[in-house]
Amino acid sequence: MKQSTRVVEQRLDELVAAGTVESFVRHDYPDEKRPSRMFEARWRPEKDVTVRARMTLTGLDSGPINTWEIIAEASEPWDWAWPSPATLFWPKSSSSSWDIVGARGLFRYRAANLVDSTEAAREAVRTSLEAQADIHVLTTDDELKDPERPLMPLVRYLPAGFVGRLVEHRVAPWALTAVNRELKPLGLRLPPAGALIVPQRPRPAQIRPADLVIAEARFSLGRPQALIDAVLRHALLPRHTGADLHRHVALLREQFTLATDQEVAEELEEDLDAAEAQLVAALQAQEELRTELKETVALLDAAQQEAHTYRTRQTEALRAVDDARVALAEAQAAHEQLLTTVATSDLGQALRDAEARRDAAESEAEAAEDLLDEQAREIAWLRSRLAAAGQPSDEQPPQDCCPASWEELVERAEAELDRIVLGDVPATVRPLRGHTSEATWRQRTWEALRALDAYARAKSEHGAELLPHVTAYLSWKDAPVPLPRSRYSATESQLVLNTPKLREERVLPVPREVHPSGRVLMAEHIRIGSGKPPAPRLHLYDNTAGNGRIYVGYIGEHLRNSRTN
Repeated sequence: MKQSTRVVEQRLDELVAAGTVESFVRHDYPDEKRPSRMFEARWRPEKDVTVRARMTLTGLDSGPINTWEIIAEASEPWDWAWPSPATLFWPKSSSSSWDIVGARGLFRYRAANLVDSTEAAREAVRTSLEAQADIHVLTTDDELKDPERPLMPLVRYLPAGFVGRLVEHRVAPWALTAVNRELKPLGLRLPPAGALIVPQRPRPAQIRPADLVIAEARFSLGRPQALIDAVLRHALLPRHTGADLHRHVALLREQFTLATDQEVAEELEEDLDAAEAQLVAALQAQEELRTELKETVALLDAAQQEAHTYRTRQTEALRAVDDARVALAEAQAAHEQLLTTVATSDLGQALRDAEARRDAAESEAEAAEDLLDEQAREIAWLRSRLAAAGQPSDEQPPQDCCPASWEELVERAEAELDRIVLGDVPATVRPLRGHTSEATWRQRTWEALRALDAYARAKSEHGAELLPHVTAYLSWKDAPVPLPRSRYSATESQLVLNTPKLREERVLPVPREVHPSGRVLMAEHIRIGSGKPPAPRLHLYDNTAGNGRIYVGYIGEHLRNSRTN
């Protein structure tokens, strides 16, 4: 390595004398196994641009050079027209062996490296794909058929900065098939008499395969302008250089010893300015955080007060539901009494009176259900306020827009509720269309679907221990989309479950990945109407413990009524 060191020093002395290089210095790092020497140099390719470079030689003093490594950085974006750092460190003679690519020494930078066998094809493609800083190009030309004709390398046609950065592999016509066999898994192909710029792996998203392939690049016809233009465009794209190169560049910036006093002072001043700016920004952020915290505490106090008010209203709503149930029970008792007195009274008048009382009780129950719906929406809004604690206190609870039709409900569910899988809703809701309560049923169906979707999401986020089933979610104080517990039933009655015909009506389709038979029992259901026929229901299958989704197999009139009429 001593001879290599003298060659580099002699080359740098010549460039300093010529004014090309401003200064250089050598550092020795003795090591018994792999001693190394490092040269640092600085030069100006343009008046206001400074290049800092470092070349490290590794090898034994008693033997030839083993490896070299060059790292360079300019004060401005690199211009490929500038001299290559490699040509400033390497000996001036183009016949020297300094332009060997990597430690294995299989390829050279200033030559068209011949690929004339299957093994050479495999090695060329593998080396090209492993490259970080270097650009590898595969070329082919009929001139390879003439062994006496020297190969003109591509780098001779490119700006000076490509020396030491571009590696050309000139593929013989008889080795083209072997090269394309290696390229096939990458979706690339080297065309006959064409060229291919080998992309990094993985290929950057902004690089298209069409940008890498040059259909016509015959060196025998003169200057391959299409290939030259493609390489110049490719060289301007960002490259993934890997952790090692980033580390070497960082060491160059931190440990470069040829920096002038002015540069050191400027860098120190920039560091101080940056630190001061960071400190000012941190203090400002801290003050803003304190202000936001005070506002948040005030909003939280107001939200808690509102929560108390809404809890009181919810209690009143539940009490109204209970009163309605009592009224309904009284109406049913009156109906029973009517049956016992029908023989001694006016039957027609008694029936009309009983129906009137029943209708009144049903109306009261519906009104109570509507009030419960309103409370559920207000509770959801309140919980979102408590979570965010950043909305104005005089806002009204947002009204979720009810779908205008069952078809719109299906479309919105597919777009907005990705944890819900619906069955053939347009077919099963056909008996509900045109009913005076259709809009109310559709609204409650939409709210039920939103609550089920919110339950599936919350279970995925907080775990099955907190939310093992829908019942736990309905009792959860932090439920983002509440649903009245009185509407939900975890299963059917024993009569339904033990009666084959009634049970079979509730065995509904699901994907076969959910159940091999493609059907499951959906005894779990939600009331979307009152008990008065058609008494519509929503039947579901909770598969959140499996794939995280809920399958709604039926929305329509009460199955006991719909299948027996």
